[in-house]
Amino acid sequence: MRRVLVAMLCVLILSLVTWRARRGLTSENKTTTWQEVEPNVLRSIGSPSGYALVDGDAAMLIGAARSVDWRALQSRGLTRIEGCLLTHHHRDTSALASEMIKAGIKVRAAKASAEWLSKEGVGRFWKACLPELAPGREPTLKERTFNAFTYLVHARGIDEIDCSLEEGQVIEWRSWTLRVIGTPGHSRDHISFAATRNQTAAKRIESNSPIIFCGDAIASRGKLWSPYTTDWDHWTDLGLKASAESLRKIANLKPLRLYPEHGPVMKEDLAAALEETASALEEVGFLKSFERFSKQRLGNEPKYDFLAKDQVATAGEKPWTKLSPHLYLTGNTFVLRSESGSLLVLDPFGANLADQIRRLQSDEQLGPIEVVLISHAHNDHYVGLHQLPNRESFQVWTLDEIARPIAEPFGRTAFGLDARSIRTDRWLKNGETVVWRDFSFDVRHFPGQTYFTMGLLTTIDGRRGFFTADNFFHADQFSGSGGWSGRNRGWPDLYAKSAQAVLDAAPEWVLAEHGGAFEFNAEDFQRRVRWGQLAAKAADSISPSGSFRRDWHPSRIQVEPLVVKVRAGETAKASVVIENPLTEAESLRLQLDHGDVATAWSKEVVVPASSSARVDLTIAVSEKLAPGRHVVPLIVTSNRDEDGADSFVVVEVVE
Repeated sequence: MRRVLVAMLCVLILSLVTWRARRGLTSENKTTTWQEVEPNVLRSIGSPSGYALVDGDAAMLIGAARSVDWRALQSRGLTRIEGCLLTHHHRDTSALASEMIKAGIKVRAAKASAEWLSKEGVGRFWKACLPELAPGREPTLKERTFNAFTYLVHARGIDEIDCSLEEGQVIEWRSWTLRVIGTPGHSRDHISFAATRNQTAAKRIESNSPIIFCGDAIASRGKLWSPYTTDWDHWTDLGLKASAESLRKIANLKPLRLYPEHGPVMKEDLAAALEETASALEEVGFLKSFERFSKQRLGNEPKYDFLAKDQVATAGEKPWTKLSPHLYLTGNTFVLRSESGSLLVLDPFGANLADQIRRLQSDEQLGPIEVVLISHAHNDHYVGLHQLPNRESFQVWTLDEIARPIAEPFGRTAFGLDARSIRTDRWLKNGETVVWRDFSFDVRHFPGQTYFTMGLLTTIDGRRGFFTADNFFHADQFSGSGGWSGRNRGWPDLYAKSAQAVLDAAPEWVLAEHGGAFEFNAEDFQRRVRWGQLAAKAADSISPSGSFRRDWHPSRIQVEPLVVKVRAGETAKASVVIENPLTEAESLRLQLDHGDVATAWSKEVVVPASSSARVDLTIAVSEKLAPGRHVVPLIVTSNRDEDGADSFVVVEVVE
């Protein structure tokens, strides 16, 4: 009998659970999507978080993240949503802006956000990132992929957002006063809101210190969410510098609490936390420059000379400099001549290169080009290839890691690729030795400024020279390096490994490009190794996961190919490639933010620790979709938390 009663009780409990599940979102579930973090301030569950300021039965929202269940506020008696304020344009924190606008809620953002929220600005951004070839027109050098260093931009612009908020502007809403604080860094358009509330006389002294809704200006003490967004260009510290200044501006307001969109509410020791984080950001920014590190941190920098001072930072417009009997240089381009007079060209730069080659051949009575080498996957180092005559008469060689992206410029997200595909005749391998005429080259995968780089060690006229692409410059040129950044896949720890390879080889000449060839100095490269290692450690320190290889990588989760061509009404196939550098596995949910482009698609995946995964992606395109390119964001979540990678696919509908 006892067993029967227990069984009946279990059935009753199971039935109750099933009944509640079938009811859908109950009042209890709705209310648990918001938590009260202090009187009259609610925070949404999930990351990024949104906030609701409360006054009576009305609310003012801050943030429009995907996890913000703003309709559930009704269950708390908040029957009126009287506006929404955005801290910046990133689509993870403003995902529901269009939905709110359709529901009659006014959404406001910074004046500077218009560039990345308006239809015109968004269209301009995607055109810069994914340039299209116009028949019969030679593209300019700057028409290269991902040349715009902005991130997490919406697929389409939203003109209905009121982009008018500016530094110092005061918003009076019911009993609340909010002041707009310009806090650029995490993005160029980032703002925060310093809020105070009219209170009783007993509380008035407290109201002089605001609570600050700081968006993504800080994630937690010493941490910055998706720090790659501070890469405002591909090599300087402009964004990190601005971010540190913004944190100190917030500290000067003596806030009571900080409410970030990613990360926990911050209540304790705020002045110290903000200063510690600002200092950590400054340290990473300082370490963006090898020149600063060598001259200011270490001091007594070693002295060494340029090989051709007149060529420094030139673009192939100057006459050739003869570095040795068989080696010539102009701008980015080196030319080797064999004893027979035939030529090997390393990195054909620019539209005027063909004329420069003809001039060199005439002046020095040289023979034809036999081989063109490409050192790395930036188009300013290979677009001159299109101007060279008799393309079928010479071969193009490059490292396999470079050959893939330049052959498929829209196969993946990579900065600096030309929209035109480059056919390579020979794919070189890391560690291989290749021979051309009188010269042999030790081939190295040589990551630094970008992952897609090749180094070549050879002997020319009795001197050992190391062709180092854009990885290393004289300390007086371009901060001594080509800079490291997430979009460029330029990792400082890999810089250190490449610097060690040069140090181990001990060449006489470092054949850097942009006219920057210089004498090798062992102490200089010892410093470069140390610089890369310390920069990586500093970057790790401000990354929420503790790994900059995860958090400083906008393309950690990417679709390949990036641009998928398909007819309306048909289905296309692609892959989602996920890198997990962490020492523990991660469980993710992938979902297309398909809108009216395609049917819904989602998938669960577990990515092993220190590994990667490839997931098949099916894109069933709407039969009503117009010809042209359509950006479709990929939403990646773990529980209720949205991943920080900038993931999307571009559906190109062809007729």
